Amino acid sequence: MKTSKKKLLIENDYEFFLFGISCSEKSYRLCFALNNKLNAVFSKRKDMETSEKNQLAQSRFSVFAFRNEEMFTDYRIIANKADNKYLVPEFKQADYLLMVQGGMPFSEKSTILKKVKEVSFIQTAFEIDPKKIKSKENFVF
Repeated sequence: MKTSKKKLLIENDYEFFLFGISCSEKSYRLCFALNNKLNAVFSKRKDMETSEKNQLAQSRFSVFAFRNEEMFTDYRIIANKADNKYLVPEFKQADYLLMVQGGMPFSEKSTILKKVKEVSFIQTAFEIDPKKIKSKENFVF
């Protein structure tokens, strides 16, 4: 009896806001400042691990997260550089990435970016379109 093979195609959800943050401060200082600006309580989470094709070694990127229960929104601050590798190599100027996912209305995107830019030691912050970056699969949690 001949069996047929079937493929399961899964399309990942890239419906989130992503911001690049250029800042030379340590991650805990950035989190403290963003806690005050965004009325958040970021806490350390398990590091994000990625590996490139044909390589056994994995890179570990630190992650801080906060969940706003009222808005059903998850915030993550992710280090963009670890072990001389970048999570998003297209944006090497970003030291950190701020990922906002969930019930946040589109109209709030500019408000978040404005509040991030208000932090005195952040050199710059900018929006990144997650659908246009090659390494978007790194953001599937």
